[in-house]
Amino acid sequence: MQSIIISTSRRSLVAGLSLALLGGCAASGIDRPAGASSTAKCDVQSVNSPPGRIWWKEQRWRYTTDADATAAYQAITTGNDAWPNWFTPHEQDLAVGVRFQMAVSKGQPETSPGGFGTFDDVASVRDVRRYLAVRYAWKPEVDRVVTYEVIKPLPVKIGPIGPQTDPHGCAWLPGRWSQLQMLVPPATRIDYLKVIGVRSIK
Repeated sequence: MQSIIISTSRRSLVAGLSLALLGGCAASGIDRPAGASSTAKCDVQSVNSPPGRIWWKEQRWRYTTDADATAAYQAITTGNDAWPNWFTPHEQDLAVGVRFQMAVSKGQPETSPGGFGTFDDVASVRDVRRYLAVRYAWKPEVDRVVTYEVIKPLPVKIGPIGPQTDPHGCAWLPGRWSQLQMLVPPATRIDYLKVIGVRSIK
């Protein structure tokens, strides 16, 4: 009887230690599945992070060495380039009458547009994060989409949206939709545009 009690106690102790260790791993983000949401600090610069693993699976083949691939991925994590690294945007003037959409933040006036728009239809906040590659820190509370129409020739750069990584939620934002970047000062952007419509998104 005594040996049974000791054996049971040992099993309980081992189980308790295992749960404590596993709980510690979960809390620190170890072995978190790719794409899992978390408020824990995420080292997006690492190719072993959830976004890094997604990028590696999809893009490693483009590079001769692991070192070259790692450098290319880490360049994305800086958030400094709005375009894919295989693309050089071209400049042109958008003609009068051209319409585009822009996701805007809560409290942002429609008469104070941001610098980037899209020719794609933005249906949800998920679209903004995933396909427009808008990091949470850039626009924490996106609540509307504004449709603008060009009222005088607007200098822009045009091309596909480059990918981003987001430490918020340790997310991979692939981008890939269309993008225009206005090449006029922020204070004068609305002089080239008129608001056609505003709608809420979630």
